[in-house]
Amino acid sequence: MPTRFICPHCHSPVDPAAMEFASSARACYRICPVCDEAVLLALAPGLAAAESAPALGTRTAGECAA
Repeated sequence: MPTRFICPHCHSPVDPAAMEFASSARACYRICPVCDEAVLLALAPGLAAAESAPALGTRTAGECAA
């Protein structure tokens, strides 16, 4: 059975071999053939991914426990 990858954008199961490669000076990506969005594979050395902030109106883990 072939390995499948779930796209974080469209949530479709995609064969990684069907994804095109893309790169820049800052990162390497694969492009989802279903939604045409870039999926991050690796950052260039010395770069760190931005921390994700909670969306407005969402509860944090501490607020959910209360």
